[in-house]
Amino acid sequence: MKRKLPCILATACLAVLLPSQAAAAVTLVATDDNYVYTGDEDMNYQYDSPVFTVKNATSNDRIAYVKFDLSSVISSIDTNQDATLNLTFNQVTNAGSGDTAEFTFDALSNVSPNNEDWLETTVTYNTRPTGTYINLGSNYDWSYNASNVSHSITFSNIADYIQTDNTITIKVFGPQLGDTGNNPSFHSKDSPTEAYHPTLVLAQVPEPAAASLLLGVSVLTLIGLRRRRQ
Repeated sequence: MKRKLPCILATACLAVLLPSQAAAAVTLVATDDNYVYTGDEDMNYQYDSPVFTVKNATSNDRIAYVKFDLSSVISSIDTNQDATLNLTFNQVTNAGSGDTAEFTFDALSNVSPNNEDWLETTVTYNTRPTGTYINLGSNYDWSYNASNVSHSITFSNIADYIQTDNTITIKVFGPQLGDTGNNPSFHSKDSPTEAYHPTLVLAQVPEPAAASLLLGVSVLTLIGLRRRRQ
């Protein structure tokens, strides 16, 4: 008489052979970063500089943009997940005692953007990426004499910011400082210190092949048990 393998045993086998898997993190370094200048709207500035300048002045603002290309990982990530932006503040030149500043970080929405395919080598104020920018909800407060300070911003639902070319653009701006000679800056992707490079950290979806392999092993194990019981 043949005996059937109990369902509970099959369930137990699958539970043992299919452990939970944590999604692996992937870190993307910025592909482009530069600032644009309202004092010369057709000029492309220091795209290969180790820093980019951010300055809210009474006139002639400097507005920075940082771009990340997700093309290499777009097929292996959940585009509704959170992401963490990492930037490192450089310094404020000519800062005076007691100077403070708050910098804001906004992401370009993928709804009706313009010039979203900008490049650091050609971007100007007149060709800067424009459209609806959404504040990422975490600002950086600088205080006098602080330098090389890292700052991380975690924001949700990156699908809202991924452009048709699989890029995400971040705008960095700041308040007006009292001394017009003040020049705040952040480290760029061309900084000689790798730890200072702007990065975007995402979580990758676990490879389905691993789960399929474990399921195959489970099935073979069950078949072997059934044959021994016959």
